[in-house]
Amino acid sequence: MRESMFDFEVWKQHREELMREVEQNRLAKALRDSRKRRGSGRASSPLWELKRIVGRLLKLLRSLRNAG
Repeated sequence: MRESMFDFEVWKQHREELMREVEQNRLAKALRDSRKRRGSGRASSPLWELKRIVGRLLKLLRSLRNAG
């Protein structure tokens, strides 16, 4: 009886460790993916701003051309 309880506790502990490892791997992957999307952080921010401004200017020019 005592041995089977010990086996169950070992199995339960092993399962909990695996669940923690899976969660840690999932969070690490999400962090890596978010870094890839953002680029290199500070260097990509001005580039993103520039693209945003250019896009808004193009949109304005298109609307002026279509209106006139």
